[in-house]
Amino acid sequence: MMRRSILFVALAALSWLATPAAAQTGNPMHDSFANMAEQDRRAELFRFINAGGSGCQAITAVYFAGLDGGRTAYWDSRCREGGLWRISLPAQRNGRPSLTQCGAASGGVAAGPCFQPVGTAAAATAQTSGGRGTQLAGQGAAAPPGSRFGAIYATVAPLAAFGFANGNTDRLLVNTAAVRMCQGAAGRVPCQFVEEIVNRCGALVQAVTRHPSAMAMTSDLSTVVLNRNFTGTGASIEAAEATAMEACGRVQGVTCRVAASGC
Repeated sequence: MMRRSILFVALAALSWLATPAAAQTGNPMHDSFANMAEQDRRAELFRFINAGGSGCQAITAVYFAGLDGGRTAYWDSRCREGGLWRISLPAQRNGRPSLTQCGAASGGVAAGPCFQPVGTAAAATAQTSGGRGTQLAGQGAAAPPGSRFGAIYATVAPLAAFGFANGNTDRLLVNTAAVRMCQGAAGRVPCQFVEEIVNRCGALVQAVTRHPSAMAMTSDLSTVVLNRNFTGTGASIEAAEATAMEACGRVQGVTCRVAASGC
């Protein structure tokens, strides 16, 4: 707990030293943190996460997710073993940073989805590469009691790694399972949140081509090159797959295949 207190003091002190050129967001603590060298920022996040006993072997990625209406800033971290964490930096000079594991059942925007801009999952309609909108339910959005959740994580081209889980009432558990599945296949390549599924069936379709060094495309990731990921939801697996396949079908010169689906 002492190490976490040290971070509180350090960030608060730095906020008073923020230069006029840097302090433009109305959140001095964030402005100071954002102006750190990347190596120093990762080191601070590493200490902050481990200070509470959460456990993180190393920070492999850091992402600034934005500020909310109250100018609280959100920074996301990915640990080498696959854990995703969001640190919240309040705008008040006497405020204290807080830490939330991404996908927590409670916590609102402070619980993610990580590695997505603040507000994207709660209200925005993400445009797929095929031009059709897919409504994201959002990990921070309220859901009826007893809801079933799913999550899709994936790497960006050219690696076709993914993680898919659906049908669990534990929101955190399903997100953790999906990101660990993805990161286990991706290795050092970071996985990104793609979509959350709430009380629906979901599907992930990948547009792929044969890897130049491969004799044929198989389930082995080394034999394919990812072009794009497409997702779909529906009342049945067939409906979810059809939606994703329809969007993928607009891309020429690729093979569209269902990577994962389930209710």
